[in-house]
Amino acid sequence: MQLRKACTIGCLLVCAVLAQTDDGLRAKVATVHYPPLAEMARIQGDVRLEANSGVVTLVSGHPLLAPLAIDNAKALGPIQGQTKLDITYHFLFVDTTTSVSAWTTVKRGNALERAILRVLGFKTEKVVHNCRCAEGLAPASDIKAAGAVIEIWVYGRTFCLQTDTATLVARR
Repeated sequence: MQLRKACTIGCLLVCAVLAQTDDGLRAKVATVHYPPLAEMARIQGDVRLEANSGVVTLVSGHPLLAPLAIDNAKALGPIQGQTKLDITYHFLFVDTTTSVSAWTTVKRGNALERAILRVLGFKTEKVVHNCRCAEGLAPASDIKAAGAVIEIWVYGRTFCLQTDTATLVARR
């Protein structure tokens, strides 16, 4: 009975330590944001690093994305007792734009033109479809650690190329 309690408490302590380590890593990775210049240029891809006793070496990756990955990898430090780590940063874009539609009815011409249209039996109003693009925020960065292999996802946001459009809809 005593052994069972001791094992249960030991398992709970180990799980608590691992959870704190995982939460600590998530907190360090959550501060990583897509580099603004790379986000504007829509550059995405993987940056692969090797960390050995605190020394971080770039294996492959885009030059605009690599400095951020290297700085963050140095801040991570040894993870779960591992001194040699293979770290991959996945920089990718997520569609964060939303389209907001609105239909508005506007009067055609001035008062005299509307009177003439009425006499001729035409409509004096027109319907205009307005569409506005709204930019959202990128999701938080995420991490997956399995022993000496660490994968980190850094998300960038998309931008609206044309923020407002209006289309005249002919209705009779």
